[in-house]
Amino acid sequence: MSAVPQAAATEPSLSAPYRLLVVNGNTTSELTTSLASQAEAFYGDMVRIHAVTAGFGPAYIASRAEAAVAAHAVLDVVERATGEAPDGGFDACLLACFGEPGIGAVRERLDVPVVGMAEASILSAMQRGDRYAIVTVGQRWPGMLREQIRQLGLESRCAGILALPGNALDYVSRSAESALHVSRALDAAVAQGADVVIVAGAALAGYLPSLPRLPAVPIIDSYRAALAQVLALASLERAQRLSLIRPGAHS
Repeated sequence: MSAVPQAAATEPSLSAPYRLLVVNGNTTSELTTSLASQAEAFYGDMVRIHAVTAGFGPAYIASRAEAAVAAHAVLDVVERATGEAPDGGFDACLLACFGEPGIGAVRERLDVPVVGMAEASILSAMQRGDRYAIVTVGQRWPGMLREQIRQLGLESRCAGILALPGNALDYVSRSAESALHVSRALDAAVAQGADVVIVAGAALAGYLPSLPRLPAVPIIDSYRAALAQVLALASLERAQRLSLIRPGAHS
């Protein structure tokens, strides 16, 4: 496959808006719209969002087989988006799936920061507490996430992974019933010894304001953790590039 062009035709200033590619590895376009709106609210005028949806695969990833298909779909939609992007592409890419399907391949193909929700939120959690827990939707996800955490080398500080009942997309509506399930799972995570809890997955992005109450420990929204980290990496990348182009300009 041919290399995907990444460098911008003209170097932006340090204060120019960043261009962020947000990738929904699920095929539910309504979820993509929600993720884009949340990103725009999070960043304001600092970042220009281009959100894309996987062209094939599951409506919402819930198994290893579906994750394997989604990895192909993610790489496909990333290459399409970067190939069609004006002015050379994007400053960073955010894979908005907690399972991060295809993230290694995307990082191999792009020469800009690529951030996933799991790695970003777990690293953030370890900066806020000693032992983290993960609350997510889907009965297969605890086993899948344990494999993922082992690959990242971050399993020793995991207090537990709790699976919410039902279908993940049912939680997007923020119903009172689903909010109660999430609230109880957060309490259970704390009871298992977690001193910081991650609310994980694209379907639960932006969910915290809907909860009747929160435990007395830090709660991390995995999508917002990824939004924060990808901006940090993009700004670092830009500052370093500009310092090389104009030595001494930022000293």
